[in-house]
Amino acid sequence: MEKADVEEKCHMKRKVIVIAGVLLAAIIAITVFMRMMGGSGVGIDNDPEAEVKGDSNVLVAYFSWSGNGQQMAGWISEETGGELFRIVPSESYGEDFDSCADRAKNELDNEIRPELSEHIDAETMARYDVIYLGFPVWWYDLPMPVWTFLEEYDLSGKTVIPFFSHNGSSNGANSVKRVAELADGATVLTENALSLRGSNVSGSEQEVKEWVKDIGK
Repeated sequence: MEKADVEEKCHMKRKVIVIAGVLLAAIIAITVFMRMMGGSGVGIDNDPEAEVKGDSNVLVAYFSWSGNGQQMAGWISEETGGELFRIVPSESYGEDFDSCADRAKNELDNEIRPELSEHIDAETMARYDVIYLGFPVWWYDLPMPVWTFLEEYDLSGKTVIPFFSHNGSSNGANSVKRVAELADGATVLTENALSLRGSNVSGSEQEVKEWVKDIGK
């Protein structure tokens, strides 16, 4: 075999290894982003729910980007009879996953509370005794629109029950503790929070409803 042939084969082998390494790095990067964002990243649903009226003593408030939170909230509402309230930022996070992730990271790093487009008046909020609060785990923490929501209302004397989707942070990382910090005056059931992997949410209706029954609220 000629020396040139050997060198060419070695060069091709190195090239294949480099390409494989780049592909592996890309897969790892996407996986890390998905884990940090706690959702499927396959869609977006920013439409608000119908206006809440305080006809129930249970509120199911949620922030959802991929649709997982909306699905979980719907099942909880069915089981409790609670009214649904969508936490909607005035400026949409858009449909592009990378742009959403970058904005979420910047907001968290700089503690930027985005304005919300939907609100509950104080009289209506006062009628709720129990608030189920749903969100995805973003960058190992609570998405900033949920910070805005919790700081907007007087939650004294209420019971707040977190539920969340994730893609690796099954204990909620800092998110559940953050709810307890921000829900001033409320009793936050941190030990009873519902945790679901984002990719499993669509098939978890029974698990969610059994969790609600166990909570007994």
